[in-house]
Order: sequence, then C-alpha cells, then structure tokens
Amino acid sequence: MFSLPFTVKRSIDIEKPVEEVFAAIADFNTWKAWSPWLCQEPEARVDISGSPGFEGHEQRWDGKRIGAGHMKLTELDRNKKLGYALNFLKPWKSRSTVVFDFGEKNGKTEVVWYMSGTVPIFLFFIRTMMSALVGSDYERGLAMFKEYLETGQVNTRVSVEGMVERPGFFYTGRHRVCGTPEVGQAMESDFEFLEKLKADGKLQAPDFNFSFYHKYDFVKKSCEYTSGYGYSANPDQPAGQDLKTGRVEPHQGFMVRHLGPYRHLGNAWSTAMSCQRSLKLKLSKSIPMYEIYKTLPGQVDEAQVDTEIYLPLK
Repeated sequence: MFSLPFTVKRSIDIEKPVEEVFAAIADFNTWKAWSPWLCQEPEARVDISGSPGFEGHEQRWDGKRIGAGHMKLTELDRNKKLGYALNFLKPWKSRSTVVFDFGEKNGKTEVVWYMSGTVPIFLFFIRTMMSALVGSDYERGLAMFKEYLETGQVNTRVSVEGMVERPGFFYTGRHRVCGTPEVGQAMESDFEFLEKLKADGKLQAPDFNFSFYHKYDFVKKSCEYTSGYGYSANPDQPAGQDLKTGRVEPHQGFMVRHLGPYRHLGNAWSTAMSCQRSLKLKLSKSIPMYEIYKTLPGQVDEAQVDTEIYLPLK
C-alpha cells in the first residue's frame, strides 16, 4: 500500500544523570508509568520480551482504544542514542522509525524524541494533523517521563465512565481565543477575574466551575474556549463585565474522569477522543465539549484534583 511520510520531534530537559535517563527509556518495563498511550488504556495487554538496554528488547500491545502493534530496540549507542522499529497493526498498518538522542545541557540531560512515520495514502488529508497529534502525544509523554524520573511517580489517572445523562445548566463565563501553550495561564486569569466579581457581590456563587472548548486546533496551536460558573437554576444576573451567559439543554454525553493536576489533563482528553473514534460517537453540533472541575487545586492534594470531561452527543 502506498503511504505518505511525516516527522515529529520534541525534547525536554531532565534533572537526572544521562545514565539513569538512558536506562529508563531503554527498559520497556518503565513505559507503563509514562507512556502517553498506555495511560489511556491501562487494561490493554502489554507483553515485554528480551533484555532491557539491549538490541532485541521488545514491547507488544493490544487494546480496544490504543490499537495493536509492537516496538523493538534496534540501535543502541549507550548514553547517546536509542533507535526503535515501530510497527502498528491496528487501526491501520504502518511502520515508523523512532529515535531518542541524549546529551548534557546546562547540567541536565536533554532528551530529544524523533519519529519518522507514514500514513496510508488514502488518509493523505490527515498527514499534517497526524504530525501535530503525535507531537502532542510526545509532549505529554516527555512531561510524564520527566516527572517519573525526578519524583518517582506520575500523578495522573484516567477512568472511562461512559454514557451519562446530563442535566441542563445556566452559565456565566469569559470567552477568549489564545494559543494552546497559554491556555492554562489564561484560564487561571479568567477564574481569578470571576472570583473577584463574586467577592464584590457582582456574581452569584456557582454550583460548579467549568470550561467549554469551542475549537482546539492542534496544527495552528489555537484554542477558543469559555471558562466560567455553572448554575442549576438561572442566576438572573446581568452579563456585563465582558461576560458571556447562556443555557445548555439537557443532553447525553460521554464522560471521562481525570484524577491529578491539570498539567496532565491532556491524558484524559486524548482518551476521550480515542473513545469517540473507536465507538464512532457522533458529537453534538450545538453543545461544545466541556470539563467540570469537581475539586480545585489548593483544596486537595494534587493527586486528588478531580476533573470530569464530557463529550455531548447528538
């Protein structure tokens, strides 16, 4: 089958000796702790064979959401370079070359993660998107790998709750467009603004905090969202203050829960979108995807920050 190439490159600095960093990536037994794909489906079957840190070391996986495939260590230059042959079997067949380069940078270990892959020619229209999505996966994976080595654990846990019936709600919030790297900081600023209005008596205390995602463009790195307060009953308060108000009708949604800090929330969103594709769920055109913050940072330990993600369905 004819295919089209795409490439991905991401890097991160880790405060550990290169020997330790190299050994961890060269051992597939560590990947369950930080892999951006295995965290989406912890129950997927994973088989590991061969000696860690030596050519021929291999990992095979088979899951309902993450598909099936295998990866084998084929090139090794100790503490400098690792090369893998990556083969996907499902949802479609493809072959890729994966390389990790290691080097010292300002007293830290720099890890550079490369991928040279292909997509079937009949999927030519998603090649650019594929590069962006895999790049996002690599960013999530490297962030978790850094946390795993530097702290000994990764505080992220995803659970798929499935279909739920969601009640309608009213909302008041701030709407904006910003670059994806700035989303977290922008949302924090939005909620500080809302909290100030609430403290001044200009906004009613909410039943919950939430964020709509109207558009999220991985290629252009742009996000359009609304973050705000949700109410079960109409708060009957004026918009003003550059706020957007409205009502969401009762609807059916697909729910995924994340326990852990917001920096790892992408794991839950990636899981939700994988479920949407594998189950062929049809998303609502009138209600945007959204997340509800059940507990907030500062109120609980970061491992217990509870966020619900909803994909409204037709």
